[in-house]
Amino acid sequence: MFTEAQVSRVIKEWGQDVYANILRVAGICSKNWKLFDLVFFESYSMNTIFFCKSEIYGDCVLKIANGFQDREFTWEYNILREYNGVGYAKVYESNITEVGTKAMLIERIAPGTQLHDEKSLDKRLSVFSELFNGLHIKPKNPSIYKKYADGIKDCIGYVDKREDCKDLLFHILKAKEIYTSIAAVYNQELLLHGDLQNHNIILRNSGKYAIIDPQGRIGAHVFDVPRYILQEHYNSTPEERFDKIDYIITYLEKSLNIPNDIIKKCHYIETATFECWCASVGNYNIDRVIFAEKMMGGRSAGY
Repeated sequence: MFTEAQVSRVIKEWGQDVYANILRVAGICSKNWKLFDLVFFESYSMNTIFFCKSEIYGDCVLKIANGFQDREFTWEYNILREYNGVGYAKVYESNITEVGTKAMLIERIAPGTQLHDEKSLDKRLSVFSELFNGLHIKPKNPSIYKKYADGIKDCIGYVDKREDCKDLLFHILKAKEIYTSIAAVYNQELLLHGDLQNHNIILRNSGKYAIIDPQGRIGAHVFDVPRYILQEHYNSTPEERFDKIDYIITYLEKSLNIPNDIIKKCHYIETATFECWCASVGNYNIDRVIFAEKMMGGRSAGY
């Protein structure tokens, strides 16, 4: 299940107690869901992931909550249940009621190639647009999810306490004002993925793509567009960045039927929000936020 090197890394990253609990929960799940051949997926974020086989379901993914983000784990479970395999990977089994024993058994998408690995920008945009259109549905119980607006509020609360984030505070406050103006028009409460970008869109054997790892937010569908743009933005050189992002936004305006200026504003909001998160875990890059701000004004804003 773990190599010796992985055990050392797990204990270093998460602690001995978390490691012991992973073994305990994996044992319970293996017994209840008839799992075998568990292979640790080397990601040391908030949850433990194993590729495995089930005598009942075949190839699967076992995801265990490590206790750092139990609410987020529950949000992910609920959104996957609501979609029930349409667009998203399917949940086969789960135990999310007990703190310390939360786990999900999820469909394993094969071959699992990330959309990030597709070389053609137009192909990536086409796949994203096809998945996006018609994706967003009304939640059965909106109260169990976090609102998109709450994420902005959390960011303001965090950076406002930081003396070294005054430049970022200015932008997140501006982002809040822009969000309010957009939400006055786009006021639906729909299920959002929250991190709908190339790494979370993976290929099936059928040639179709599926979505994984939803964050479980609610808001208008337009607020699920910018995280994709953000990744393309961050993976671009400074020399190509404006033309590339301008092309992407123009493409998505047509393919998603969302006005160009709305997409640019959402891109700015998401960039400011994401850099607040970066500030909370390390360093942020204010130039990225300034770039997104200038994008709203086009070439006349300095490009």
